[in-house]
Amino acid sequence: MDGIDCATRLTAESAQALKQAGIMAVGRYLGDKQGWAKALTPDEANVILSAGLAIFLIWESEPTNKSYFTSAQGISDAASAIVEVEYLGVPDGVAIYFTVDYDAQANDIASINDYFQGVKNGLGGKYLLGAYGSYVVMKSVTVDRYFQTYAWSGGQTAPNHIYQYSNDVELVGVAVDRDYVNEDAGLWKKGEEEMDVAVVYFTANDYSIAKAIADLHGGCAMFCRNGNAGVHSDAKKAAKVFNVGGPALGWSNEVYMSGDKALDTVNAVAQAYAAGKLS
Repeated sequence: MDGIDCATRLTAESAQALKQAGIMAVGRYLGDKQGWAKALTPDEANVILSAGLAIFLIWESEPTNKSYFTSAQGISDAASAIVEVEYLGVPDGVAIYFTVDYDAQANDIASINDYFQGVKNGLGGKYLLGAYGSYVVMKSVTVDRYFQTYAWSGGQTAPNHIYQYSNDVELVGVAVDRDYVNEDAGLWKKGEEEMDVAVVYFTANDYSIAKAIADLHGGCAMFCRNGNAGVHSDAKKAAKVFNVGGPALGWSNEVYMSGDKALDTVNAVAQAYAAGKLS
């Protein structure tokens, strides 16, 4: 799904405008109780959720050089983040993305791993541990959810749940970064609703054709399997699932379209469309 992250507090008007522009998920910073002007407030969270948008949560203090990243800092950041999410009323099991906001080098990784181990210990499994950073960071840390930025990544892409592909642009009058957001990114949503349609795709190679199908259904939920046979359990909530690429799921509500190569998958989708199976 299309998403943004921003350091601007959204109003009911800007949240609705973002939704009308096709945005389905918004990344916002924790830290209101720290007094940070960029941070999400309870009122703003209610505005975003009431607009039908999902929220992904970001913790960022000053993670801009190697010296920041220690186990003790990770434990401290986890404790502060928990205070914030409890204050906001975030349900258990949502992801919190802790950031590595600089061009981390190979000799920084040991310190960064120490930090994320500290965060993991501090969270205690109550919330999903997410990491934001470059390709090098994505390939080096072990966390529950991955938020890769194109910055400092040299055109390389690692498996991820959120991919930030553009920085510092304006959308409906709000300064934002643009993101692709997977349904299984540990999002905070308003309640549980059954989906009419969902699209499952196997790898990033299948994304473009999968998104075209999702667009036919008003920008419905999309789930990336990241090359694995399984799929996030939320996909099963859909009345109909379009499965693009990879092995079949074997579900009764599945419309399966795949081939040995990417072009074969595209042809399978075209045939399904011609046969009226994509409605």
